[in-house]
Amino acid sequence: MQLAREDSPDDGAGPDRSPPLRVGVLFGGPSDERNISAGSIKPWVTYLAADPAVDLSVVFLDRELRAWRLAPRWYYTNTCEDFESELGPADRLDGDALDAWLGGLDLAVPIVHGRHGEDGELQLRLERAGVPYLFSGPDALATTLDKAATYEVLREAGLPVPAYRVLDRAELEADPAAAWRRARAALPAPPPQDRGAPDAPAFAVKPLRAGSSLGVALVPDDADAFAAAAAEALRHDDRVVVEELLEGTEFSAVVLEDPAGRPVALAPTEVDKRDALYDLRAKYLQGEGARLHTPLRDAGRIEPVRRAAARAFAALGMRDMARVDGFLCGDRVLVTDVNGISGMGLSSFVFLQTAMVGVSHGELIGRLVDRRARRPRSAPAAGGAGLARRERVHVLLGGATSERQVSRQSGAFVGLCLLARGFDVRFVLMDRGSRFTEVGLFLALHHDVEEIEGLVADPARRADVAALARTIAAELAGGRADDDAATRHLAVGPTTDLAGAVAGADFAFLALHGGAGEDGTIQAALEVLGVPYNGSGPAASRLCSDKWDALERLAARPPEGVRTPRHRAVDRGELLAWWRASEGAAAWSARFERLARELGSPVLVIKPRADGCSTGVKVLRDGAELRGYVGAVLRLASELRAGELGPGSRRLKLPEPSPERWVLEEALVEPEPVPLPAGDWNADNLRPWFAAKRYVEITCGVLEREGGGFRVAVPSVTVAAAAELSLEEKFQQGTGTNLELASFLDAPAVESVRARVGAVAEALGVEGYARIDGFWDRATGELVVLEPNTLCGLTEATVLYTQMLGAAGLAPAELLERLVDLGLRRRGPRRAAPPDEGRAAARADGEAPCSA
Repeated sequence: MQLAREDSPDDGAGPDRSPPLRVGVLFGGPSDERNISAGSIKPWVTYLAADPAVDLSVVFLDRELRAWRLAPRWYYTNTCEDFESELGPADRLDGDALDAWLGGLDLAVPIVHGRHGEDGELQLRLERAGVPYLFSGPDALATTLDKAATYEVLREAGLPVPAYRVLDRAELEADPAAAWRRARAALPAPPPQDRGAPDAPAFAVKPLRAGSSLGVALVPDDADAFAAAAAEALRHDDRVVVEELLEGTEFSAVVLEDPAGRPVALAPTEVDKRDALYDLRAKYLQGEGARLHTPLRDAGRIEPVRRAAARAFAALGMRDMARVDGFLCGDRVLVTDVNGISGMGLSSFVFLQTAMVGVSHGELIGRLVDRRARRPRSAPAAGGAGLARRERVHVLLGGATSERQVSRQSGAFVGLCLLARGFDVRFVLMDRGSRFTEVGLFLALHHDVEEIEGLVADPARRADVAALARTIAAELAGGRADDDAATRHLAVGPTTDLAGAVAGADFAFLALHGGAGEDGTIQAALEVLGVPYNGSGPAASRLCSDKWDALERLAARPPEGVRTPRHRAVDRGELLAWWRASEGAAAWSARFERLARELGSPVLVIKPRADGCSTGVKVLRDGAELRGYVGAVLRLASELRAGELGPGSRRLKLPEPSPERWVLEEALVEPEPVPLPAGDWNADNLRPWFAAKRYVEITCGVLEREGGGFRVAVPSVTVAAAAELSLEEKFQQGTGTNLELASFLDAPAVESVRARVGAVAEALGVEGYARIDGFWDRATGELVVLEPNTLCGLTEATVLYTQMLGAAGLAPAELLERLVDLGLRRRGPRRAAPPDEGRAAARADGEAPCSA
């Protein structure tokens, strides 16, 4: 994939340069961790593809371990299901073709999590092919994927490990109660349970060989609960390990090697869980599952953890890089998991901990490549890819809304991509008080905006972090390190107003979602300040940020073949009146029936009028659900708990702060739900599901053409496990499935939908880019528009990147550069503005001020 600018010099081998290093990235695999693998490759393809000294190719291994050469347009999908049905015979690398591909590599980067990648099988094949590769060898990986084998090696090395018992499938399926008794007898007795909490966890049940917390459960001292947990663990492996429950501080530490090959543990991250288990959601839905502290808050425990992690790395024979997880229990450091190929998403522990010691994503990837490649990379040519741009871009992220965690993810990914393109990037955090602080990369990579705000407000902790960073950087260098380089990603600037936040910027990239960042307020202020920015101007931003206003505009003059759902506005005062007037289930049922008749739909949707990211969006099927939702809004609840609206209802995050205005609309759902198939949700398996549906939810990106009009992507079919799309399905890596509409429809039908999406963008006055969400009604052929998003999510998991690779041939870094260029062309280079005008603009139209 070529990320170089069109006007950059030839990056091929010249007379004085060696040919590019041939690097192959492998991902996927047979385990359920394959979609985590799809996220882990993103930093690698972003930076290796931007390096003119590298010739990158990517191979996908499916569940049957067939190898497929992957086209660049699929590098940024959220799941493997998104593309695997699109692969054809020309993509297959079978037998001799795979051997030839492997034989031509200077380095293989195996990023296959779980079986085949982390058990040493893939590495054995690479060794037989004579291909240099990154990360640990077959023996070390075979040991570390097996929890019992890992514990035995660590015990022999003098490291404490949890008490455990291994049970196999045969004994578990023959008599789970007897197996439970044997396991319980081998473990320390759990502490006495509180009579008020009989379901309190007492033991941990895990697959023996799996990662990403798949199949892991904490169970009470109960045979039935154990049997259910063991059955789930057996879905991931044929053996199960039962462990004593560890109560203490959970940590994760990345280990690298110094130039002499000695292990150096980085600053361990403390995992402050919100629930008892640090599960898949907590790990990969950033900002929602845990509060992370890097390094540990107890400074006296940092070095014992680092020593234990380095000892575990050495005892297990690891190399290059690994992640060591465990618990601090009193004075003991217990290692519970060693990950030979750690998750490597853009904001993973790997890159968070390396940024703390001054090593960026690209630098870490480059160091690892140089460590194992068959030959050195050639020096980049002057003016090559990623080196041509030096405009200073301030990326604004965070904000005051419930969308601030997604904004943090968007801003981090945007900034990293623009760094890869050679821009001078500064990350700027907007807090809940609409104040702005420039922060370094280390802070921007934290998973939670509140974590960043905590560091900004604590200069003493920041000083301790900097001192530790200098120490670890020197160890990594094998001696003395440059103190300024070690701490360069730890900087925190003064807290200021918007004018101060963009002072010196050539461009402000708005990665803010909701509120003042998306409703035209900040856009108007930037225009007065003379600072170019991305996306739509104040008028279109204000219109599109209000779901009611946008629907009313389209309903008044709908483009041909477009309609909006029937809808009505409701405010907090009306909700309170309903609450006061409706006592008992019958009254709420009658209220629901009146609303259903008014909107002409037996099922309704309620949503906040302005918030996005699926916050507060709920399908309501009866009066009881309406009552539960209205009650949660009126009592200012932050979320609806799982089961709160009835059996099977999912956890739902509500807007923060709770808004005054809401929208009720018809729900575009089937009279009878169409069940999703078992197995992987790829296009092949979903064709019967698609054929049975009338309303198909779609999302579609648009990109302004330089000469006017829009380039419209092929819409994606959004697959939701329930009636409404969840936060996890939108933004959790490896969870949401988005399949091209062209996988299910013929070309004329797809082009018809694309034309209507483009007409909607024109009708709403969109500028630059946007994402249009809606439903395609298969019965009428209409596009039913739900909402436009003028500052849509730009996280690494968003489908927009894959759509624009297909529609415009632009990789994410190229697309983001294009958005900068569109903003510069539309609004011109930065011009001076009187400081007083800038501050006044932040208060325009009675909105909350952006100044401190």
